[in-house]
Amino acid sequence: MRAWGPIWQSYTSARVGLRTVGACEPRQIRKEAALSIPFQVCGSPGPFLSKVGFVTRGSLLGSLAIAAVALAYALPMQSPGCGQNAHYAATRSFAEGHAYIDRYATETCDVVRRGGHVYAAKGPALDLWSVPWYLVLRSVGAVPPNPNAHLGYPAAMVGVPLRALWQMGLWSVVLPALALLLLVRRTVDRLEPGLGAPVAVILGLGTLLLPFSTLVFAHVPATMLAFLAFTLLFEKPSVRRSALAGAAAGLAVATDLPLVVPAVALGVYAAAREPRVQRVGAYAAGLLVGLFPLFAFGIWAFGSPFELAYSGAAIDPGAGGVEQAHVHGLVFTLTSPHPHFAIDVLLSQRGLVVLAPVVAAAAAGIALLWRRSLRAEAALIGGLAVAEIAWNAFRPTYELALGGWVPGPRFLIPLLPFLCLALAPVLRRIPATVGVLALVSIGAMVVATSAEPLLSNDDTHHWISRIVAGNFVPTVLSLWGSGHGWLGIMPFLLLVAAAVLAAGATIRPTLERRDLALAAASVIAWIVVEHGAPALLQVDRLVGQSYGAAAAVAVVSGFAWALIRLFAGRPAAAAPGLLLLAFAARRFDQHTKWALLLALLVLGALALQPALADRVRRRGIPA
Repeated sequence: MRAWGPIWQSYTSARVGLRTVGACEPRQIRKEAALSIPFQVCGSPGPFLSKVGFVTRGSLLGSLAIAAVALAYALPMQSPGCGQNAHYAATRSFAEGHAYIDRYATETCDVVRRGGHVYAAKGPALDLWSVPWYLVLRSVGAVPPNPNAHLGYPAAMVGVPLRALWQMGLWSVVLPALALLLLVRRTVDRLEPGLGAPVAVILGLGTLLLPFSTLVFAHVPATMLAFLAFTLLFEKPSVRRSALAGAAAGLAVATDLPLVVPAVALGVYAAAREPRVQRVGAYAAGLLVGLFPLFAFGIWAFGSPFELAYSGAAIDPGAGGVEQAHVHGLVFTLTSPHPHFAIDVLLSQRGLVVLAPVVAAAAAGIALLWRRSLRAEAALIGGLAVAEIAWNAFRPTYELALGGWVPGPRFLIPLLPFLCLALAPVLRRIPATVGVLALVSIGAMVVATSAEPLLSNDDTHHWISRIVAGNFVPTVLSLWGSGHGWLGIMPFLLLVAAAVLAAGATIRPTLERRDLALAAASVIAWIVVEHGAPALLQVDRLVGQSYGAAAAVAVVSGFAWALIRLFAGRPAAAAPGLLLLAFAARRFDQHTKWALLLALLVLGALALQPALADRVRRRGIPA
């Protein structure tokens, strides 16, 4: 990193307002600044940036890649369920002038009963945003009826037409998802010029953003608002932009109440720059303004701005939202902490790292941001990751920690764009490793999205079985008779492939031998973790112990330690990590205590290896 010192010293100077490189500088200086040093090009870009062909070509390909991702979001027509139907019911009721959803209560179980009425157990902002679009659809006769509306729950729930949910999702989810990708592209390009589109595509296709951008859930729109708040604080900091950031964060909370965690974290981040008091005050004032839809709905529905529809919501709802779980003392579905769940949301069969291993590389990115003097940003991302994962440890059950019938831990979606922001400097340094992990993640997310993402248990092999049988989710082409086989899903797959190829073509990475070696080792490590960690955690859940969770954490730590040494050019020091390949044997990893012992021995060997190698060298024996 010493060679980067002068560059990043200039980069830091640019951020604090010192002299920057502008159009009046010699062409070579502007060229190097434009390609390597964010924030240093001010004024007119000059002839170089406007005439060099590959710059225009990269920008165009990046735009095409993001457009392909958005079109891919718009094709699948996912199955109805309590979560989607609750939003749809609330939108229709709001359009009819009612805060309650009595007329549509049998179509969803995600409800609360209060004062003789039924309400959707959701934040109101997304459904209020969707009302104009619903009214347009209704005015042109495009709202299909539910043929099972008279049958009661659950027949009425599964009878909600796929087309009804799909066309609502185009407005309420796909558009915010596209906005999020554009925000990520813009922000990443300021950190690592030219990597905005690839990172946005990784976020859009290689994380849970892909399946949830095809479902009518509030997570993606709320995440977009939270990241918008961050960009307002990050770019050109001012008191006015702090107020706008607060308003965006408040709207995020009004859209999805768990976004209160990022909202608080962003408030702390607002205090990282001067003038601190004014910025935090403006952020807090804006936050109150952004919360207006939540307060207004509380007055409309319950007569008080502080009454929330989440109050009294069941964690395992049945017909009519009746609680089926035997739990007590909950506060907004939270209870005493279960540290085991924090590991489950990362390393179970539907865990974030298992399904999207590319996000694990963001840990290295946080360290790089810290070393590049972006310490407030690094602290925000790292702190937000810890807070979001810890937040899920307070869920009362493993299923609720994941979010119910879902492809992965949906409550971690607000964290994803921040992790991908940290991924950018890692992609610059080890493009092969990040690229391979991104392809693995994209493959997993495409499988989940195309083969029914609303999974009721941890049997992710169900997705593979459906694909082998050619049984995919319907797409918009199914409305014209293409069915739900390969013919119907093929446009979705082609759009994904086009987005990946276009994003890859925007960069010209220099591949080093150690990067290629690290890429191969990372894939092997992921295969072992994917094969071993979920089984260890499953055994823990069956026997009520935590040896498997400790072993899983030790295995991941051992692999991370070995990979760091491998990248540092010390393969001998990484050699003890080879013992972790034993976890690829499924019979072994079911013995959780022995698995923990082996993992701890590997960690001990990795810790002692440098000292042993140094002792051998001192004795004059070749190491």
